[in-house]
Amino acid sequence: MNRPFTKAGNPFKPAFSYLSSSSSDSRPSSKRSGHRSQASTSPNDPSADLDSDLENQNQGNMSRHSSHSSSQSFSGLAPGPIPLIDISRSPSPYPRSRSAAQSEDEDDDDFEPASSIRPLVASDIGSGGRGSGRWKSVFRAGGLGGFFFGTWMGWQVYVGLLVFWVGGCGFGLLLMNRFIMLTGVYKFVYPLTATYLQLSITHLLLLGSASLSRGIARPLRKIGLGAAVAPSTPASPPGGGRFRDSNKSRIPFIQFGRWLSTGTGGIAGGGIFEFDRQVAKQVLPLAVVYVAKVVLSNLSFAYAVLPMYQIARIGVVPLSLIISAFLQREQHSISTLSSSLVATLNLLLASIRPGVRVTWESIVAGVFSSFFVALYPILLLRTYRALVAGLVPQGDILTGYPSTTADESTSNREETRAYWRTLHYTSLISLIILTPLVLLSGEVGNILHNCYILDVPFFWLLVVCGGIGSWAVFASTLLLAKATSPLTATFVAVPRSAFQLVVLSHFHIPIHSWVGVALCWVSSVWFSVARRDEGRTLDRLRLEGR
Repeated sequence: MNRPFTKAGNPFKPAFSYLSSSSSDSRPSSKRSGHRSQASTSPNDPSADLDSDLENQNQGNMSRHSSHSSSQSFSGLAPGPIPLIDISRSPSPYPRSRSAAQSEDEDDDDFEPASSIRPLVASDIGSGGRGSGRWKSVFRAGGLGGFFFGTWMGWQVYVGLLVFWVGGCGFGLLLMNRFIMLTGVYKFVYPLTATYLQLSITHLLLLGSASLSRGIARPLRKIGLGAAVAPSTPASPPGGGRFRDSNKSRIPFIQFGRWLSTGTGGIAGGGIFEFDRQVAKQVLPLAVVYVAKVVLSNLSFAYAVLPMYQIARIGVVPLSLIISAFLQREQHSISTLSSSLVATLNLLLASIRPGVRVTWESIVAGVFSSFFVALYPILLLRTYRALVAGLVPQGDILTGYPSTTADESTSNREETRAYWRTLHYTSLISLIILTPLVLLSGEVGNILHNCYILDVPFFWLLVVCGGIGSWAVFASTLLLAKATSPLTATFVAVPRSAFQLVVLSHFHIPIHSWVGVALCWVSSVWFSVARRDEGRTLDRLRLEGR
């Protein structure tokens, strides 16, 4: 009567007892079944031997399966009839962390390449191998362009090179202006004329660099930098097809003039003097801001020493924060605000000099130039995007990153043309605006009567070097603003100003200036780390939204 309620045969014991006992009962099951088969069969029966062998084989397979399942269970629990599966429908956008328990095959199957963090180009570019194989893939899959724009490490290298290039070229341009206008032997104190000469050389160098990019187009495309090649033909009209000139003239002079303005080549592919009224209207506000920025900065620099020049323009970064918040609706993080403002205050501390002569012209020009310096990168990037949108055919969509296809894709062609168009029209319209200002200022007459250095080759060498620096800064500022942000393009001048303050003072500065320079550089590193983390977070959010 009490047999059904014993410990071995109690049907009402908890389910946990069944689960815990299943793993322990699985091992001796084959032995017990073997004893029962031997006891129930005769040793002389051949069919019984065959049945016993089959039963022992089945029991062994079941035992191995049970032991394998019990090893994967949690806390000794055997798996139920429903297997444990991953119900996630979308894979994680982040690379999976490796586990020591994973085998090599499982690691290769589950590991996601690091290029998925920033998918600027195709997923197969820049994802090859570990160690030396990764560097070999730079020159194989996608080339140098694939490494720069297709991997997170390459993107950081690209941005770092742009930052050092823009900062170094800005420092070189300031040195040339200092030698020409202030500390040099000739002291050419005509800022409007000096600005006009530099912008003229900048336009000529833009024309030369565009022609050079076309000449080396094949090597550039081979290393994955085909997007840098300037367009060689004019853009197609909005309605499609090609431009047709119904009023063709046989006069050679008129034909040559039309080729200069509506031909091929030049900076943006539409001739040396390409001029489209619709594009000029879009670029005109940018050109006005650029002329005001350059002219007022040179006026302030020509009539002030370097510390006072930096103090007069100390409000550039705070104005950039305010303007970007209103015009771009950009919400700056606490780290960005803190690091940028701390770096600016420390630069102010390093630039303070007691007993320095101050002129009101330099202070007024420097204060007003701060607004245009802060506004210029923002307006530059907005103008570029407007030109890209005007070139894209209806129905196509472009992202803010390089194209994911070949160099001859539609997006790369239009982005490249918009880049060269922005430079061409900004430089050309700036020269048109600046020409009457130079003539009305009376500097040309004073130069002809009072300047006796126009036949000195070294003076013109300095002017050409200043034009080269102006071209380098002008052409690379758009690349930096596009790759990072207008705020970053503006902030680059803060650590550069601290560095040039020490160098141009021949390392003889007061103690408080050394403290300000050191803290300014520490805050600049803080700013770069904060912007890098913010950029990586935005890329991950963009990837999750796809």
